[in-house]
Amino acid sequence: MTLGKRLKTHFTERLLPDAVFQIAPAYLSGIRVAKNDGSVKGGFVLPFRERPVSPSFDRPNVTDPAALEEAITQGKKNLHISSGSAALLIPEPAVRVFVLNVDSFPGSGKERDTFIRWRIGKQMPLIPEDARIDYAVTPGRGSRKVIVAMARQVVVWEYEALFEKAGLKPVLVTIPSLTLVNLVGRESSANGILLNLEDEALTLLALLDSGWALYRQKDVGAPGGTGPDDRAGNIVREVENTIRFLEDKDKTRIERLWL
Repeated sequence: MTLGKRLKTHFTERLLPDAVFQIAPAYLSGIRVAKNDGSVKGGFVLPFRERPVSPSFDRPNVTDPAALEEAITQGKKNLHISSGSAALLIPEPAVRVFVLNVDSFPGSGKERDTFIRWRIGKQMPLIPEDARIDYAVTPGRGSRKVIVAMARQVVVWEYEALFEKAGLKPVLVTIPSLTLVNLVGRESSANGILLNLEDEALTLLALLDSGWALYRQKDVGAPGGTGPDDRAGNIVREVENTIRFLEDKDKTRIERLWL
C-alpha cells in the first residue's frame, strides 16, 4: 500500500473502501460507503475525553492506544461493520506535503521517485530512511506541477496497527485536505484555496487553473487555548497573507475559498 494512492484519482478510479475513518486529536469520525454507487450509508463522530493523539511528522503520534482502540471499536458498531477495508485520514501535521514546479518529469517510475527525492532534498536535506512518498502530477508535457505527500513509516504503522487489530484492513492512508481536493476539483474550475481546520492546525491548499499552487500548514492556536477572537484573527490573517502571496506570485485572482 502506498501513501495517497496517487492522491487525486483514488476515490474516482479505484474501488472504494468499506469505510473511511478520520483520526483527529479531538475526535474520531467515520463513514460507511456503498461500493456499487459510492453513496454514504452511515456515519459517526466520537469526541475524545482526553486527546489520544499528538500529531507529529517525526515523533510517535498515538499517546493513548487504548482510548483510540476503544473509539475504533465503537465506530465500527456505529457503522454496523465488523471487518473489511478502510481508508484512514490521519492528522495533517503527520504528513509533509510539497508542491513542486518542474520543467520536465521523468517517464519511468523509478526515475520519478529518484527525481522527487532529489527535489524534496533541496527543501528538506535530511529525509528519513523510512519515508513513504507518493505523488500526483499534472498531465501534459513540458512544465508541470507535482504534489508530493511524505510520511514516516513508523508513524503510519501506528495508525494502521490499531485498525488491523480491530479487524479492518487499511488500503489507503492520506490526509483530509488531499481527499477534499477530489470534491472541489469536480465541482469547480475556479481559482481558489481549500481550508481545513483541525484543532490548532490550519491547512491551506491553493488550486489554480495550472494545478496545485501551494500547500501551507499553520498553527493558529487550540480551540480552547486562546481567545476566540485571537484564533479567528489568526485564521483570517493566514488566509489574507496566502491570497496576497498567490496573487502577487502567480498574477491571478483568487475567486473562491472552500471550507
